[in-house]
Amino acid sequence: MTQEIADFIVQIFGSNALLATFLLALFPVIELKGAIPFGMSISFWGENALSSWSALGIAFLGSSIIIPLVALIFRPIIKWLENYKFFQKIVSFVTDDIKNTSTIINSYNAKTETRKTLLKMLAVLIFVSFPVPLTGIWSGTCFGILLHLDFWQIFLSVLIGNFICGLIVTFVCMIFPSSTTIILYVFISLLFLMIMLKTMLHFIKKRKKKKEEKAE
Repeated sequence: MTQEIADFIVQIFGSNALLATFLLALFPVIELKGAIPFGMSISFWGENALSSWSALGIAFLGSSIIIPLVALIFRPIIKWLENYKFFQKIVSFVTDDIKNTSTIINSYNAKTETRKTLLKMLAVLIFVSFPVPLTGIWSGTCFGILLHLDFWQIFLSVLIGNFICGLIVTFVCMIFPSSTTIILYVFISLLFLMIMLKTMLHFIKKRKKKKEEKAE
């Protein structure tokens, strides 16, 4: 299986692990958490595999370069999609959990607005820095928008959180340099499991809400 994937990658990118890692880091959900072990994987790249710091640098650049674009377009795109019934369900599925968390934080009564803003920025930073699926720059930027943060506040919080996340993933790959391919597969497996779990919980909540509405 690994060899088949490696052969496929070679057909597309040849020995250019830098370009492949950069492009993979751009993708939602995968981002630098998947791109770093991918770039370092000897099973995929052989002697062309990236060093830990090269993988971190190019994956961080790839995943971070899109933050301003996401921050600028996310809000109008979500508003536009919510105008159509079909897309409302998709938007709801993607953003419900983030909306619930942002509502709690927005309702927090801080002594000053500055303190409240810093709390929101810290929440976004911590959210993005966790090296698990579904907590990257795309969802983190959405989180910042729902917290009503300014563009530069979202950008700074997500950027720092993304770098911390990259350091954690790189550190793990450095401890287990011969297992970077396994780390990548574990990440992908967790990603699918979390999506399945999120889907199940979404439908359970939806059915529960319908029952409550009928009971009323």
